Order: sequence, then structure tokens, then C-alpha cells
Amino acid sequence: MLHKICLSIPLFLFSTTVFAQPKQNSPYSRYGLGDPINQYYAAQVGFAGQTAAFHDPFHLNSVNPASYAFLRATTFEAGLFAKKSDYQSSEASLSNWSGNLAYLALGFPLKSPINEVLDKEQSPWHYGMGFSLTPFSVVGYNVESQDTLPNLGAIGNTFEGNGGTFRVSWGNAVKYKNTAVGLNLGWVFGKNTYENSTVFNDSLPTYSSTRRDDIRISGFMWSLGVQHDLVLKYSQNDKTLPVRWITIGATGESTHNIGATADQIFLRSRGRLSNGQYENADTLLLTSGQKSTITLPAIFRLGAQYVIANKLRVGAQYDYEGWSVFKNEARPNDVAFRNTSSFSAGVEYIPDYASYNKYTKRMRYRAGAYIRQDPRIVNGEGLDDIGFSVGLGFPVILPRQQSSFINTALEVGKIGSGTPIEETYFRITLGFVLNDNSWFYKRRFE
Repeated sequence: MLHKICLSIPLFLFSTTVFAQPKQNSPYSRYGLGDPINQYYAAQVGFAGQTAAFHDPFHLNSVNPASYAFLRATTFEAGLFAKKSDYQSSEASLSNWSGNLAYLALGFPLKSPINEVLDKEQSPWHYGMGFSLTPFSVVGYNVESQDTLPNLGAIGNTFEGNGGTFRVSWGNAVKYKNTAVGLNLGWVFGKNTYENSTVFNDSLPTYSSTRRDDIRISGFMWSLGVQHDLVLKYSQNDKTLPVRWITIGATGESTHNIGATADQIFLRSRGRLSNGQYENADTLLLTSGQKSTITLPAIFRLGAQYVIANKLRVGAQYDYEGWSVFKNEARPNDVAFRNTSSFSAGVEYIPDYASYNKYTKRMRYRAGAYIRQDPRIVNGEGLDDIGFSVGLGFPVILPRQQSSFINTALEVGKIGSGTPIEETYFRITLGFVLNDNSWFYKRRFE
């Protein structure tokens, strides 16, 4: 047991160096902390990202920490994604591919289910714990524009940005009978770089002005979750085993004030050399280590799912995020932010989980649809994200006959319809789920 924990801790520490920023070019990621990253995993992606009421014995859900108490095996999950974005404005279009490691997570029950069977005891109390590391937001854009101004002539503007933030979380949960509560404690960290350059092409000699902001972000976050099963039917062979139920789930967190440290430089030069340095540069402003605060919104999620064990899952979810309070003292807002509401609904179906000779009947089929409001308002228009998702879950039997899974999901949608730049995208997520029920197993000798 100690050996497994010792192996897991270095894995999470090392994984911070594995996450590299996707090579994306998303124009709206220059606002706020960048493009937000959904925190759910491949299994939930397939039915539109429902997390408030989702719990499963062999899959993780770090968004609602109460779900850890329903785990029946130690579960490790890792995911990858690839995304193709097509951007369209009134004057130009662009296609871009990006991809990366999407998440790493580990969760486990704090008492082995094997011991419960051997001890012939069914305690009404269950406990679970989990760790996760996920991207939280990403910045990546490179935009150029040309203008002509009276008395100044032709002017070229370049806007570049890169970086992102990550979230590491530790969750704990306790369940009594059919009700579970959980707490996530997390830390957000990362660095964003923004650079704006203006070149006065018609001046003699040609001059340019450049402003660069390097902002390091670090701060504490938390969230609470609760899930309750309204049992509709128990197994005929085991009156303590639910086979049909409705899960009601909710998560919430208050506003968070996280720290930021900014380095800023504003200079004028004749141009930029091939090695990235500036020619004949005059520094007009230079600050280093300036402390400030970033205010993130309160969030509330509410969901419900109707479940037939090993057969069917149907659900819907509502999310509210109070982004109107967002403030970044290190880099004042360029656009307005609004409070947002999001809706999602989906279904998961298993034809016959115990089928012996037809693998396709043991697979999990998922589908869903969503409409999500983005908090950023550009030219008076909100960046609504409307799309649908489909997914497949492939069961894999590993040694000790413990079921594991390979999950795939495809999202297709459109962001910012009616805004200056519209994005049509499809995103593929591939997730790996490894289960082991021998953790915390206490061996018996007679």
C-alpha cells in the first residue's frame, strides 16, 4: 500500500512538467485569464459534461467531490485531447489544430470492498479521496492588423499571447446510506504573457512601440459538493443493493481572490532583430514583481440523473457562474464580463453489460447536447457555445478480472455566433481508466 502511494505522489509532481501549452491561436483568449478549460473527463464529455449528479463505482468525477464516496475501486484516469478550430471574420479565415494532455486524476475508497465482503458487514458509512491535475485556462493568440491614421500614415499592430493556468485539487468525501458530501481543496497556478506591438511604417526612420506583461498566478480555491440517491428499486437477491435510482447533485463555491505578480515593460525601438532582441530600444516603463489580486466568480451547479444500474443513465444539468465580479488588477479588463448560465442534457446506454459473446453489447454509448454562455462580451455580443457530443466506452478486463475502460468522446460546436470572429470546432477526447480493488485490502490469516 505504501509502495503504491509513494509511486503516485512523484507521478503527480512530475506531471506538472508534462503539460505543455497547446499551440492554439484563439483571438478571444487575450481576455480574462484566457479560454476556460472544462474540468470533466472523457466519460462525462460523451453526455455533454454532466458532473453535478454523476457518480460511478469505476469512474472519477473531480468536479463534485461527493462522488469519491461512491467509488468501489482505486481508479486512475488520464486523458488526451485534439481540437480543430475554424475561425471566420468578415475579412479572413483561419484553421488551427491544438492538442495536449487533458487531465491526470487518482481516486480511491478508504476501505477495500473486498474486506466488506470477507467481513460480511455492510456499514452505512463510506469514505473516498481523490487527487487531480487539470488545465484551468489557456492563452494562445497571434493577431495582426493594418490601419492608416491621418498624419501618421500606415500602422501595423501585432497582438501575441501565450501561457495558461493549471489546477491541482485534493478531494475528500463521506457517505452515509444514500447521501454523500465532499470538499475539494485546490491550488491554481501558472503564467500568462501578453505582448502588443505597434509599428509606424511610414515614419523615417521606422519606429515601433512594444508593451509586454508577464503575469504569474497563484492562489487557493475550494468547492463543496453533495449527492443523494432516491432509490426506486432494490435487487431481489440483495435488499441493500440499489438497481434503479434518481441522483440529485449540486456543487458550489464562493468568489476566490488569488494572487498575481506582474512584470511590465514598455519600450520604443527601431525594430526587432532575428534573435528576439529590440534594436536601439528606449525603455519608457519598467516594473517588476508588482503584487495584485485576481477575483474569480462564485459557481453553482445543479443536476439530476435517472439511473438503471449497468443499463441506462439519463440526466440534465444547470450551471451558474457570477463572472460580473471578475477583476484582474494586473491587467485591467479590455471587455465586459457577464454572469453566465449553461444547460446540458445527455444519455448513456449499455445494451448488455454481462454479454459473453458480443463485445459491442458491453460497450457504453453516450450522447448529449449543451448551450454554454461565455462570460466575455465583445462588441456587445456574448460568446455563446452551442454544440453536441457523442462518446463510446470500451470495457477492458485486466489481470484480477478488474474492469477498466478506454473512453472516447467527440464534441462539435460553434462559439461566438454573430460576433466579429466566429469559431466552429470539433474536439476529440481520449481517456484511459485503470481500476484496482486491492488498495486498503487487509489480508486475513487463519
